[in-house]
Amino acid sequence: MRRENGGVSLPRLRLEKCVRVDGRWLIDREQAHHLIRVRRCGTGSLAEGLESGEKISLRLSCEGEQVYAEELSRITEEKPTTELYLLLAVLKSDQFDQALRFAAETGVHSITLLSCERSVPRYSGIKLEEKMSRWAKLLGESTKQAGAGTPPLLTPPVRLRDLDQGHLPESRYAAMLSPESEPLSAQQPGGAAAIAIGPEGDWSPDETELLIEKKFKPVSLGSRILRASTAVAVACGWFSMN
Repeated sequence: MRRENGGVSLPRLRLEKCVRVDGRWLIDREQAHHLIRVRRCGTGSLAEGLESGEKISLRLSCEGEQVYAEELSRITEEKPTTELYLLLAVLKSDQFDQALRFAAETGVHSITLLSCERSVPRYSGIKLEEKMSRWAKLLGESTKQAGAGTPPLLTPPVRLRDLDQGHLPESRYAAMLSPESEPLSAQQPGGAAAIAIGPEGDWSPDETELLIEKKFKPVSLGSRILRASTAVAVACGWFSMN
């Protein structure tokens, strides 16, 4: 985490929300309000911008109700050793929010949502659009909190049988409560991998067969039964360090 001389962490900005005006960034209203009213920033204050895999050092200029930012330097964000594709069953709200935060903080490349047989929440139409917008915002905020430049790509829920696996890497794993599951810690995923994590009630028998048909290898996340959100933290955290 970058800090100013006084030891206070620099405020972070998602620059995808901002626009360029005469060579400077015009900060969007929501983030500008946070800078001025919450962080007590003023002209000359430093900040860190995040945009498309890059971290940008900024100097702020407060002009009335508007905040501008001048770029001082750019560095390219270090990519994770493993580019991780997460396939995640839709969970109940509190667990799902936690799972998305864990995924964003650990540097997941993309999140494909799954509508599973044992998924309790089911969304469609306008309700789904509202949820997708909220989840995308949560991912952006969590990525900003982690100091990462790029939020995970988010794909709307699909049934497992309708999953387009053409974009998935060859190394595919599915967390399963099964005697055949091998420890995730014993795997060697290489440069890219996919991990599927099911709902609170685990995969149905049909979904287990489908995953195996789609070349997902059953893996265990340890000897204890984990909440789905905790399973995301454990699995994604392991991939981020391997």
